[in-house]
Amino acid sequence: MGLLMLDKFSDGCQLPGASPAEIAACEAKLKIVLPAEIKAFLAASNGFNGEIGQGYLVLWSAAELSGADGYAIFAFRDDQLLIGSNGGPTAYGFVKGDYISIPFVFAGDWVNEVRVLGRTFEEFIEAIERGDGW
Repeated sequence: MGLLMLDKFSDGCQLPGASPAEIAACEAKLKIVLPAEIKAFLAASNGFNGEIGQGYLVLWSAAELSGADGYAIFAFRDDQLLIGSNGGPTAYGFVKGDYISIPFVFAGDWVNEVRVLGRTFEEFIEAIERGDGW
């Protein structure tokens, strides 16, 4: 994650970032390998909670992320995990290469509830800034 991108998070960053050992412990507990962009974010800021443009974003710390597999939306895998929320009814995640939003509560198959917000972490953040994350 570039320094310019970190500037967008200045008011809600959780500093210092997660250590390599904390990130590795998170991956070990979840039994997955986190996407490189998520690891880079956690290394720079161990979570986030605040406004970004027109949206609100909560990105879980390594410790919070490692305990998030209890959400009954879908099983976490290398290509499918939740990474945070909008502080309300919407979860944010990563599914098969896409950053997504999905309601915490829904009826039917979760796949029908997914809304793609971007293919990269930067596109995901830009969607939140535009207010598209709800």
